[in-house]
Amino acid sequence: MAASVRAHANLELFLARKCIARFSQPLDPYWGEHSDTVDRHHAIFHLQLAYRCHLADLCEQREISLRPVSAQHGCAELERMGQTIPEMVELAEREVHQPWLQNLLAEDFLPLAVSTASAADDVIAVSTAGRVWDETTLNTVADELQSLFDRHRDGQQEY
Repeated sequence: MAASVRAHANLELFLARKCIARFSQPLDPYWGEHSDTVDRHHAIFHLQLAYRCHLADLCEQREISLRPVSAQHGCAELERMGQTIPEMVELAEREVHQPWLQNLLAEDFLPLAVSTASAADDVIAVSTAGRVWDETTLNTVADELQSLFDRHRDGQQEY
């Protein structure tokens, strides 16, 4: 039996929390000084996947086979199909107005662009201005997602 996207959303959120919990543990000897980056990237990626799985779950609950990459994308596709999902509309609005969700969806894991003059002494120029992905922030994002998932799922039981 194939795993449901709802179960997958739960799994991705669980895995993100596991990565976040490792921030306060000793460095992984395999990754050494890169442990923090590995765990941070894994946590963000799992949070992104959890969100996308939730969007797919919203569609599946309405018997629509759609796998949107964002709620805005999902709403545009649903509009073309002559359909709407209120929870998706809510999330599309949140994607525009809530910085934590904007930053989560915008994260592409690449260092921000820096001028070559300022990176002359650095083999890999890294800049994270505008994006703060510390343990507290990631836990807040995970909590926000869990709250959204729970609220939407409770509402779907009425149908």
